[in-house]
Amino acid sequence: MPYPYYPQYQQPQQQQAQTPGIIQVPNENYVYNYPVGPVNSVMFKIEGKPIIMEKSMGFSQFESPKIDVYRLVKEEPQEPATTDYKSDIDALWAEINALKEKATPTPKKKKEVTEDAE
Repeated sequence: MPYPYYPQYQQPQQQQAQTPGIIQVPNENYVYNYPVGPVNSVMFKIEGKPIIMEKSMGFSQFESPKIDVYRLVKEEPQEPATTDYKSDIDALWAEINALKEKATPTPKKKKEVTEDAE
């Protein structure tokens, strides 16, 4: 008796976004007219301007493309700040000692009891 044929279920593969890098283009209109396939994202550098644009498409070919614009700003590198922990620790110890002095009651003299009343 032959075994019955059961077709194997194949799980649909999800598409992954592919990025070709950064494409240098002459102007913003070029980005709006550039075709991008579903589940893809493309970065553009506008020539002569400090602008990067990203055009991406969702899973459906019927969705409108999403376009993000980023302005590049040059910054000077900054040296990491060095912290003087010793002065911070000394200040904390001074506060702790001041609190200890306030919290420690000074011993009171006990009142002597005399038996003179009789």
